[in-house]
Amino acid sequence: MKPFWIGTFDQRPHIALIPDGRLAAFFTHTDEGGQKILVRYSDDDGQSWSASEHLLPLPMDPGGWGGPMALVDRDGELHLFLLNDAHTGIVQTGEQRQKPLPMSERRLDIWHIKSKDGIKGWRPPKRIWKGYTGALNSVIQLQSGRMILPFSRYANRAWGDHTGKFYDDYTYTGQYECVSIYSDDAGDTWQLSPSVLRVPTPNLFAYGADEPVILELKDGRVWMLMRTQLGRLYESFSEDGVIWSSPQPTHFISSDSPAGIVRLPDGRIVLMWNSCLRFPYALGGRHVLHAAISEDEGRSWRGIREVVRDPLRNEPVPQKGDFGTAYPFPALTRDGNVILTTGQGKGRIAVVRFDPDWLYETHQREEFSAGLDEWSIFGTKGVERIPHPQEKDSNVLWIRKIDRDWPAAAVWNFPIGVQGRLCIKMLVRTGFAGGHIGLTDHFSTPFDQEDAFYNLFHLPIAPQGELPNGKKLAVDRWHILKFDWNCEKRTCRVGMDDGQILVLPQSRESSGACYLRLRSTVEDTDKAGFLVDFVECDVVNQSAPAKNEQ
Repeated sequence: MKPFWIGTFDQRPHIALIPDGRLAAFFTHTDEGGQKILVRYSDDDGQSWSASEHLLPLPMDPGGWGGPMALVDRDGELHLFLLNDAHTGIVQTGEQRQKPLPMSERRLDIWHIKSKDGIKGWRPPKRIWKGYTGALNSVIQLQSGRMILPFSRYANRAWGDHTGKFYDDYTYTGQYECVSIYSDDAGDTWQLSPSVLRVPTPNLFAYGADEPVILELKDGRVWMLMRTQLGRLYESFSEDGVIWSSPQPTHFISSDSPAGIVRLPDGRIVLMWNSCLRFPYALGGRHVLHAAISEDEGRSWRGIREVVRDPLRNEPVPQKGDFGTAYPFPALTRDGNVILTTGQGKGRIAVVRFDPDWLYETHQREEFSAGLDEWSIFGTKGVERIPHPQEKDSNVLWIRKIDRDWPAAAVWNFPIGVQGRLCIKMLVRTGFAGGHIGLTDHFSTPFDQEDAFYNLFHLPIAPQGELPNGKKLAVDRWHILKFDWNCEKRTCRVGMDDGQILVLPQSRESSGACYLRLRSTVEDTDKAGFLVDFVECDVVNQSAPAKNEQ
């Protein structure tokens, strides 16, 4: 079962599978009576949801509330974790809207509410950490019973805060750092871990280590993944959830966005994140959310499939506010499928469900019969589906540069493979002025002007179909190009029709290819362009290493 939308909410809820087998979606709500927590239930794995029900009121004396995030413990009790702004103006509620205080004075404290008697009652809310954190993304209970809540805190650190005594004085680690709190008594009391995790930043305005998520591994260690601005997720490990190793880069390419992670009932791990680069917003963008699966505790991964695409990606970016597919919060349904809430901005918050076995697929074919929804073509002109010029009841993709001020390009995701074959049937038309075909391992926008430098394998096609080795694609004739890539051997053998024509070198280290990029490269216009009849991919070796051993 491939991913499909099963609901849309006005605000992003946190979903949990509760002991009676239902899914529960939790929200905060504000009305004349103040703030409260609402819940909606689903007894059909998220296909339909009940009307909102009042769960419990929230006291207004502490300040404005945000959240909640939910955890069902091994005793069947529900824990809700919320943020409270301590009247510093971060959470805007009611008519008396307060201007937020300066950053150094802001607060988003962490509060905890626990159910009792099998979720039949509630204990009073209790503050368990004081300070400023931007978001809560993860909380778990270990096999030992210990609960761990990781988060990032504002450190009020500036570039000029150097003493010359520490390594950090030779770099800049931003204004945020990752920490965690833990409880050994089912949430009654909480302690702050002494470990402070920092990551260098690429500029003086970047956050630093941010919005961590964690998972207990089968060997008892706890694995943490952190959002950074360095183009990839960073990781840390802990033997007990208290003392953490120094953050190190992973192989997970990522924009400045948090991840989501969940363990399936059979022990496999599913990870969701934005494997996106080279877009100004969020240092890579959040146009698509990816998912991958591991059955060896994160040492190798399969999939890296687009599990959610921004439904409004074909519209111009909003003038203000967050947007895209980020902030995945995964949960499990009764039958072991993954359900997640994700997305930012009006019209973008989604509830999506998928069968994790979908991530094992190794074959994908596109014949354009269902339109171009599987493709990213936003920010371009001259990319369209048209009737096939020779075959009845068939369609082709036409890429041509009709406006010198607009790019013409298309991007398609397929299952990641260390080794595989991609076939594309294409025709360059008379007057074709140039283009390229690229295979790569991450998403960037169709109009990415630097994709040629970052493609794993890159095939430029000169005007009139000329290839780098002097061979040519005959004009106005259909050809089948075959790309047999092997990231272990760092080569891609390119065949045309029935013969091999050249070998492309791999441009950089990678754990596999999962994207096709097609683009017109003419500077002015090209009203002829090229046609694509079909694209087909078969992965031979799907396993992709993606985690450092610690």
